[in-house]
Amino acid sequence: MTTIRSAICVRCPPRWLLLRVETDDGEIGWGEAIGDLHDEVEKALTAIGERVVGNSTHDITRTIETQRKTRFWRDGPVLDTALSALEMALWDIKGKQLGAPVHDLLGGRVRERVRVYRNLWGRNPTEFAESAREALSQSMTAVKDSPAGPTPDIISRSNLDEMVDVVQAVREAVGPNVDLAIDLHGRLTPAASRRAVHALAPFDPFFIDAPCLPDGSASHLADLRALRTAQPISIATGERLRSAHAFAQHLLPSPVVDIIQPDVSMVGGIRATLEIGAMAETAQVSMAPHCPYGPVQFAASMQVAAASPAHLIQEFQSLGGAGAGGEIPGGGQDWAFDLIAEPFNIKSGHVDVPTGPGLGIQVMEERIDEHMEMWNPHPPTAWTHTDGSHAEW
Repeated sequence: MTTIRSAICVRCPPRWLLLRVETDDGEIGWGEAIGDLHDEVEKALTAIGERVVGNSTHDITRTIETQRKTRFWRDGPVLDTALSALEMALWDIKGKQLGAPVHDLLGGRVRERVRVYRNLWGRNPTEFAESAREALSQSMTAVKDSPAGPTPDIISRSNLDEMVDVVQAVREAVGPNVDLAIDLHGRLTPAASRRAVHALAPFDPFFIDAPCLPDGSASHLADLRALRTAQPISIATGERLRSAHAFAQHLLPSPVVDIIQPDVSMVGGIRATLEIGAMAETAQVSMAPHCPYGPVQFAASMQVAAASPAHLIQEFQSLGGAGAGGEIPGGGQDWAFDLIAEPFNIKSGHVDVPTGPGLGIQVMEERIDEHMEMWNPHPPTAWTHTDGSHAEW
């Protein structure tokens, strides 16, 4: 039986937090936490890493349950993401020890390749359209547009027109046969989202993502259900939900959305995401996991995609690159170096399911130190309305 020798938080440019777990026989597993709340999450990864030294690498669920439930205060985004990173690192180790990809240990593949999409970046309709054309040149068959800026609680005609102009430019750039998702990023109230969905419907969205923020209340669930049933466009949500209970409220006894979006780096890791997918399948809802960080998170998400019948499409930011990077208005992503030895490749809008052991990737950690001057854990943009009050980002 092998045990954990060390579990260390590793900063990776541009702003990713990785967990490197090493066993007493030298096997290494990798996990990834959310790329936000850096000060708090780094401390949590370090504290949990110290506490699990000496634990067996075989009993993944016991290790996670012990760390989650042996403190009076539980849950919350910081603890949840730290435990998610630990869980996926332990799965990576178990797969390597057994010589099998994680999805083989979760019941095997239900698909050989996974459809993917990425976000478009721009500051105006022209730049968003250029970013869309760049995505198509990379063999993408689906993209996601984010047309909403700071939006008042009761939306104005000018706000709607700005969104419409962006989406219209992108639709004209990609044509009718590319699936175009629209991300409202929780920037709108239920009242504003109702008008926005109606205004954007003529552009045939694949789905509309996060039309309004979750608040955990029955009224929020009622608002989403009413929005879903009042029109034919698929509604997606879930990237800010952290527990299986929260997803169950959105799915059972009847679904309030059409697509659920758990984040493997937040909901508890690989197994928890697969279990959420099982609930979604029962409710006849699709799953499209949130994945806006690095290639370790993407590799873990791919293991879920391989094994979950509910999986629809997979978001990505990085297929292997890291470094200074950054979203290029009118373009894609510019990485300074490859973090993993063999980056994932897109073929006709799909990425092949990895077949290597564990997460199926080899992290070239020596390259991180070579580029640490690019570390830049900037906080999200602070937005305000024209009167100076807070606006959702």
